[in-house]
Formats: sequence, C-alpha cells, structure tokens
Amino acid sequence: MKILETRSAGPLGQLYLARLSGERGRLIEFVDTVEPGVPKAKKWVLMLSTQVGCVIGCRMCDGGAMGWRGNLTAGEIVAQVRRVVKDNPGLDARRHPKFKVHFARLGEPTLNPATPEALERLAKEWGGPGLTASISTVAPDAPTAAERLEEMREVKDRLYRDGRFQLQFSAHSTDEAVRRRVMRARPWSLERVAEFGRRWRRPGDRKVTLNFALAPDQPLDPAVVAKVFDPENFLVKITPVNPTRASEASGSSRQWHEAPPDIAAADAGLRERGFEVILSPSTPEEIDAATSCGQLWSSALRDEARAGLRAATLESECYVVPDTMARKSRAWMAELSRFKPRGEALAAHRSGLLVVDLIDYFVDRNSRAYLPQSRAAVIGAARLIAAFRAAGRPVFFARHAHLDPAKDGGLMTEWWAKTCREGEPESLVTAALQPLPGEAVLRKTRYSAFSNPRLATALRAAGVRDLVVCGLATNLCVESTARAAFDLGLRSFVPADATVAHDEQLHLGALRSLAQGFSRVMLTSDIVAAMASAR
Repeated sequence: MKILETRSAGPLGQLYLARLSGERGRLIEFVDTVEPGVPKAKKWVLMLSTQVGCVIGCRMCDGGAMGWRGNLTAGEIVAQVRRVVKDNPGLDARRHPKFKVHFARLGEPTLNPATPEALERLAKEWGGPGLTASISTVAPDAPTAAERLEEMREVKDRLYRDGRFQLQFSAHSTDEAVRRRVMRARPWSLERVAEFGRRWRRPGDRKVTLNFALAPDQPLDPAVVAKVFDPENFLVKITPVNPTRASEASGSSRQWHEAPPDIAAADAGLRERGFEVILSPSTPEEIDAATSCGQLWSSALRDEARAGLRAATLESECYVVPDTMARKSRAWMAELSRFKPRGEALAAHRSGLLVVDLIDYFVDRNSRAYLPQSRAAVIGAARLIAAFRAAGRPVFFARHAHLDPAKDGGLMTEWWAKTCREGEPESLVTAALQPLPGEAVLRKTRYSAFSNPRLATALRAAGVRDLVVCGLATNLCVESTARAAFDLGLRSFVPADATVAHDEQLHLGALRSLAQGFSRVMLTSDIVAAMASAR
C-alpha cells in the first residue's frame, strides 16, 4: 500500500488516500478521526475501507457511485491501521482506553471474505482492553454475506467479548419498498435482521444498532420498529443524509442540526416504546472535512464518483442489460428467422473463439468511452470462454489500442474523437475475462481483428475453421471481423447475446447483415451446448 496523499481534518483528524498493489491501480481512502469534542487520548476512531468502491450502491453514497473494483486482502485492511498507529507515536493502541476500528469507509464488509481474518489479525496485533471492532452493513441478501456475518459472530464471541464489538445495520427506512429503492443490492428484510441480531447478542455484548439515514422520502415508523425489534437487544440511531455527489443527484440530501418535526416525532415514539435512541446531527466541520459516511475527500475518488454517476445515467438509458438480454435476444432471433441458415452447423472439434474489444476502455464504468451494454456482452463472452476452454478449443482476444494515433490511427482517429492508447490500463482485456497464459491477445488499430496478420496465422496453426466471434461493437468491429473471415474462407458464427452495439437499431441491423451475407447468428446457449457435446 502506497500513500498518495494525506489531508488534515483539523481537530477531527487525518485523511489518507492510498494506492493498493495490482496493475489496475486500486485507490482507497481511510480516516484517522475522533468523536467531536472528545480528545483522541480518550476515544480514538479509525474508519477503514474493505473494498475498492462498493457493490451496494446506496443512492446517497459516493463510494457506491464509484462502482466496485474488488476486495481488499486482510493484509491490506490491517495495513491501514498500521499506518495510522505509526503516525501517532504518542498513543499506545494496545493500552488505549477506547481504540475503535470501524469498517465503514469504502465497501460492504460482509461481501469481503477477508473481513473475519482481518478482525482476527487486529485482535492479535492490538488486542488490548480498549480495542473495539465495529462493522456497518446493509446485510445484502446474498449467501456470502450471511456466511461472513456468521464467521464474524464466532470471531466476536472468541476475541471481542465484554461489549468490544459493535454491529450496525444500515436500515434506512421501515418501508421495505423504500429500502430496496435506496440500495441497489437487495437487503435482508427487517424481520431477518431482527432474527440475526437476537442470535448475535450474548450477555455483556453491546446492543445491535439500527441506523436510519433519513432522506425526506424515507419514513421511519416507530410502530414498525417496535413490532419487529425489541429494545432489549436493539438501539436506534438516526442520522442526516450529508451532501455528496450521489445524494445531490438523487435528491436525497438532508442535513439537520436540530431534529426536524418528523424525526423528532419518530424519536419520541421510539423512546415511548422503550428504545434507546441516538440522534447524530450534521456538523459543519464533519461535512467540510468529508469524514462522514458516504463522503469522499480526495479529488481522485470524487472524480471516480462523478464518472460513476454518469455511468448510472447511461445504464438507465441502455437498450440491454444483463437482466434483459435473454428476453431481448429471443426477440432478435425471431426477427432473423426469415434468413435461412447457410452452410454446415458449428463443428466444435475445429472451432475457435475470438473475443473482440471487451476491454476496460468500453467496459469500465469510469472510462470516458464506457458502453453500459458491454456488461451484458461480458456475461455472454464469459460463458463462451468457459465452454471453449472446457472443450480444449482455443480462445483468442483482440483489443483495440494505438501506439501513436497520429502514426497508426489512419482514418480511425479521423472518425472517432476518443482513442484508446496502448499502455493505458483501459487498453487491457477486462478482468472478468482474464486471458490465460498461452492464449493469444492481439492488438489491432482497425475495425477488423484480421488487420493484425498474426490472427490468421494463429487460427491456421490451431486448426480453426469455424470461428465464433463475440464482443463489440456488433456493427463495427464484430461485423468487420466476420466479413474478413468470410473472405479468408473461415466460417463465422456470431452469438446475438454476446455482442452489443451503441443502440438496438444498429445491433439488430448488423445481425441482419451478418445473417443474410456471411455468418450464422446463434444464441450463446446453443454454442455452449455444441461445445459440450464435443467433450
């Protein structure tokens, strides 16, 4: 981990921007902070990241707006603590009266398999009487999240007894429909949170916290809380929605210093029902320092959040996404039924797969050339890659990148204002389709992958006669490659649901041209079945 930048938050502490190892340049933030008005010698708080970005995508959080770029290792999580401890030589973390390590900066800790190990390593290295672990989670409805919470429960019972572990569920509302709207990932129901919270708590443990960050359209009904939860095991925390790029874009920002009437009424209703309630108002100092949950302070990550919000807008307008690809592709195949398939069926034993331009230049949400429909193509391509590898047939990758657009761009740079440069991380095949050692990855500077003469040579050497071509864009590089294959005597097969274009009309028009003139258009499932039969 390399520290790229630090910034003082004045009396609130220190903020860090770090780059983690890995060729894709992962950035995280973490915070050395205090509770306002409480000296660090009495209460010391660290806010750590567990993921690069976040997969949950709460509508008020800039971390979620960045998207998700992977999990941290246990070592990378612990390294954040080591750096902060090193920068505070006057404090002894092992003997500190209240040293709170809060997993709440970037990421959803229950979706990182390294979180339990990190908790164990924290206890081993700084396991004094004041060490307190704190986990904030939305409890995503995923088996892995449930497994992580059970693992953390075991770690808590073994290493963090006597109230030294704080579990907080970010509930956001008592209305289940609203909760699903606030979070991109579906959360546990309130009933499931209540059931787990009761199992979590042992004698001497802290109460489980239910956190409600309330935007104007997120109701908190004390009667619902009392019906589902009990005040013996749960307390309620109500917080503002501080300004972030995401909250401003979604209209969910809501700052307050004194509780507004609806929040004051909810507070009173909860207290009447026996609940302990914590009101945590906004403070100008915290907002300016960007130390609050959901905020980012570094310009690098704020830029990523801005790009993520732009990507979300593009995704909302996209003609096909992974969830709609099956339905859409059936309609496209029905449109193509008037074109009679020509030539022989796909012969798996002499086939090869070519994946065209599924590179981060088009697939990464933060790229200036991001095509959101590429996500659906990536899923189809991943299925094809697995099928070809399992059948022992070769997989080839073509990626578009210019060494010097002025010299090798030709008319491409005259036609397109944006160009992908060799050496940039975005020029690499997207990580979800990671080529294996020995698989050919060929650079091209024209539409057709055959503009690189090494491709034809490699196909002949591998005994490929039937070439499956997937990727993007259907009407540009995929179609140009299939046309060139036809002229070279190679039979091409194009999966309608593993290729995409800039819009549906261009995609369907290209599929019509392919089906009429020089390719068989198929579904990924049919190609996978053909490859399976060859095994």
